[in-house]
Amino acid sequence: MSNGKKIHIICHDVPYPPDYGGVFDLFYKLKALYAEGIKIKLHCFTYGRGPQDELKKYCDEVFYYNRKEGLKSLSFHTPYIVKSRSNSALKENLLKDDYPVLMEGIHCTAFLYELLERNRKVILRLHNVETEYYKQLFQSEGNLFKKIYFYTESRLLRSWERKIPVGLPVLAVAETDASYYSSRFAKQNVKYLPVFIPYKEITAAEGMGNFC
Repeated sequence: MSNGKKIHIICHDVPYPPDYGGVFDLFYKLKALYAEGIKIKLHCFTYGRGPQDELKKYCDEVFYYNRKEGLKSLSFHTPYIVKSRSNSALKENLLKDDYPVLMEGIHCTAFLYELLERNRKVILRLHNVETEYYKQLFQSEGNLFKKIYFYTESRLLRSWERKIPVGLPVLAVAETDASYYSSRFAKQNVKYLPVFIPYKEITAAEGMGNFC
């Protein structure tokens, strides 16, 4: 049953099946919002995963987009993970109404500023401190070309994350990430919201058991 509330959700990947950490929170959040009667317009990028009928159970509409991979998404100003997801069809679909937009990860912020200029309500969900993640990849990578890419991406992400509007609502999956963004980038509206999980209640038998 719908309560009249509607929202756009942009995912960096297709959030089903929930078989790795990057989509676990995404999928179970969809189920939780659906259970609350919220109508969802889901936008996701086919990053090696095709369309999934399961998502239709929880979303009013599901849109799939291809990433612009390769040299055409390399930039001196925009991180590759953002630029490769700046799909014009996504922008067009977002501008068809004025519903709030939930961006799942820095990856999905290509049109952040255009939406804010139109006074759209936008929330950013952080799944990682991406600049630190790519810095760690740079430090552990042995291939020279990949090392250069990871280093460059880390620098671009740091600059990109620093430019995120101070008052933008940000929801972090980890308390350490929330603290990092609040202190390192002086963001004022960062909150900790734990990962959505499928387990809602304890089903173990009551009392003491013998496990030996």
